[in-house]
Amino acid sequence: MTDVDVKSKGDGGAGDEHSTLRTDAALFAGNRAWLRSGFDLLIKEEHQSRRMPMCYSYLTVGKDTGDRRCDITLDTPGICGRQAMLKLVKGQVFFTNLDVRTTCYVNGDESAFAQLRDGDVLSMGTATVTLIQLKEAVAFLEGYSDPHRQQHWTLAPGTNRVGRVGKRQNEVVLNDPTISREHCSIESQEGVFVMRVESGDEATWVNAEPVETLKVLHDEDLIQLGQQLLRFRTYQVQPQKRRELAPREATILFSDIWNYTQMAEDRPLEQVISQLNEMYRGLGKVIVDNQGTLMSYLGDAMMAFFDSDGPADMMHPARAVRAALNMVNKLNRLNREWEVVGKPCLTIGIGIATGEVMVGDVGLTAHREFAAMGDTTNVAARIEKLTRDFSAQVLVSGATARHLGDEFILRELGSTEIRGRRSPVELYHVVGVRQELE
Repeated sequence: MTDVDVKSKGDGGAGDEHSTLRTDAALFAGNRAWLRSGFDLLIKEEHQSRRMPMCYSYLTVGKDTGDRRCDITLDTPGICGRQAMLKLVKGQVFFTNLDVRTTCYVNGDESAFAQLRDGDVLSMGTATVTLIQLKEAVAFLEGYSDPHRQQHWTLAPGTNRVGRVGKRQNEVVLNDPTISREHCSIESQEGVFVMRVESGDEATWVNAEPVETLKVLHDEDLIQLGQQLLRFRTYQVQPQKRRELAPREATILFSDIWNYTQMAEDRPLEQVISQLNEMYRGLGKVIVDNQGTLMSYLGDAMMAFFDSDGPADMMHPARAVRAALNMVNKLNRLNREWEVVGKPCLTIGIGIATGEVMVGDVGLTAHREFAAMGDTTNVAARIEKLTRDFSAQVLVSGATARHLGDEFILRELGSTEIRGRRSPVELYHVVGVRQELE
């Protein structure tokens, strides 16, 4: 725990009030890593809007139920206590619907799991959350005192007014009687943030030093306004440069539904999409949890990319295979739930290949996509098509198998010709995790 002096207005002499507020930064952050993401979230509800940074590895979204507070609390009908999660993985933001009783939408389309990009709009009930990619200095305040503990306010370029609810429209509204209605403002000019005290009626301190007029703020400054404790955070956003295509050793995973046509036949499209989204949410989360990157959804198929952290790191084949087996297990659990409510069960096949790929941004500036191209990608896609022929849900190439060690039980299937390639490919069926089967 950290002791932080919280002072009231006075000259420090006898009779001045002085108390100590105990805060714990790790507890405040929920034991999560504070990250410089370069993304903001614009949250709009029926009668209010606010903006906050995507500053932690994940943020939960939902209704305030009293027993457990979400990072982003929405006062909107029809959503659950823990409705959704926004997760930051390798500079990318992913959305997961945590409670399928309420339907969520991304850009108007029903979705249970999705990668969010700049400008994407997530809708829950009557509220929306828009992802904004920042192009300049980022600054925000985070609350350390009730009732604003764990609350964040993005400081926009220009003037940000701070105070209680009153005649003035404040960008940072603090619900505390020790705060003036026009307490102060924080002005931003070319990446420099200056706090201007506008009320002499209540205490204003920065790092336990009284402020009477102006104060230049620096990253991690501790601000006390009345009895409210706030932390100022700022950093420069690194410009998003085009990632030029470059060779990299990686593992590519393709999955596809074996019985999609049968599942979709004679069913309303809305039901098909709803079930696919439920599957995507579960399987996509498995990929992300195993440090994979979702590259694309192709109808009923998915493509994921697993790369190394350095030249000596060859753990990505094992991470891809773990993800594949967990995807099969996750779908089996979903099938048991679907069977109870009369929904058709699904079966997937997964193909995995390891080798050199060309990785980088492709496409026009306004429509760039991160892609992994080359023979390895094609081989993974072709191997997935062979899973039906071998009645094996997870098939891997010989190059992948050689990096797996003894963790998995593999059944050798020999060399197989695949369409569009002159040389045959060694195939292995991944039976399962050795420790679980022996």
